[in-house]
Amino acid sequence: MFYKSFAAGGLDFYSTIKYADGKLEVVNKQLSICGDHPSWLEFVGNHIYCLDEAETSISTSSLYNLQVTRDGTNLTLINKLDTLKGPVSSVRYGQNLKGLAIAAYAGGGFQSIDISNPAAPKLLQNSTFTISPKPGAKDQQQTSHPHAVVLDPVGNFIAVPDLGADLIRILKVDKNTLRYVEYSTVPTPDLSGPRHGAFAKLDSGTYFYVVTELSNQIIGWKVIYNGNRLDFDEKFIIPTHGLGTTVSGLAVKASELIISPDNKFLLVSSRFDETLDISNPEDNNATELIKSDPIFNYAIQADGTLRLQQVFAAGGINPRQISFSKDGSLVVSALQASGRVALIKRDVQTGNLTKVIGAVHLGGMPTFAKLKE
Repeated sequence: MFYKSFAAGGLDFYSTIKYADGKLEVVNKQLSICGDHPSWLEFVGNHIYCLDEAETSISTSSLYNLQVTRDGTNLTLINKLDTLKGPVSSVRYGQNLKGLAIAAYAGGGFQSIDISNPAAPKLLQNSTFTISPKPGAKDQQQTSHPHAVVLDPVGNFIAVPDLGADLIRILKVDKNTLRYVEYSTVPTPDLSGPRHGAFAKLDSGTYFYVVTELSNQIIGWKVIYNGNRLDFDEKFIIPTHGLGTTVSGLAVKASELIISPDNKFLLVSSRFDETLDISNPEDNNATELIKSDPIFNYAIQADGTLRLQQVFAAGGINPRQISFSKDGSLVVSALQASGRVALIKRDVQTGNLTKVIGAVHLGGMPTFAKLKE
């Protein structure tokens, strides 16, 4: 954000963590600066747009527009916008990235915002989706639940995994006006619950990957551009834990899926596995081991398929969200159940995660962490 640092949000708080000389230090923690339940952060110059999922609210949620000092030690609320209920993900789009798209999980919808003036974001459009629950549907699939917004590499389409509907909703956007239209839907298997996704651009073409929360799978499609059309050709479905594996335990649920900056590796985090034993990353002097959930590290093959290369510790329990540094040398992990944020070192040549550098305890169930460089 300012030196190398990263921001984290969780239950009723926002924090800035400084990373320098191999050490982590919390330099700011402000309560209630982004409502009751911050879920996602978007950096726009010296502004941070913080989504408040507002789980305690009845009907509305908010986007908080925060201005941050250069050293990250203080945030000031500039204004806020009402949003559809339960925003959980955002992405910038359009010419000069002057648009912001939002997935509203609890509200079953999608919104677009004009951020050409970062100090005064303006609501543009919103859509809500209705579904008919499938036989055997769990509570999460009684209504539409968009869980992520993902911009395609060309910038003309936004993919919206809808956990409730077993669909990827494709929206076509106008880069200049920032307006969008509902373009198409891509089905996923019944009761799979698509959660998060990412595009990868390879020599053999463009691919889209989604992780499913309810069935613990990774689905891969080849994306075909044909003039103004965008088509998806399904290539594979594999378990999140690798070919030939079975995910055990009802509590185990896939969470995040991200692609490395060089488009060569795919990481998936899994929650409540508790299958790995690690040294406590918050205490270098600790002798007792603690439990950690895994991150599955896949090498993306030339044809877009995946090969499991590594299973590495996320640094604690419930890695709800993970993200890369710009150069791919670091991965930050928001560990909701452990109340901590961990920083992981990565070898950009081999793609391997190599060491949990350290962690800070924040409490309050951190749900999101992102490097600002």
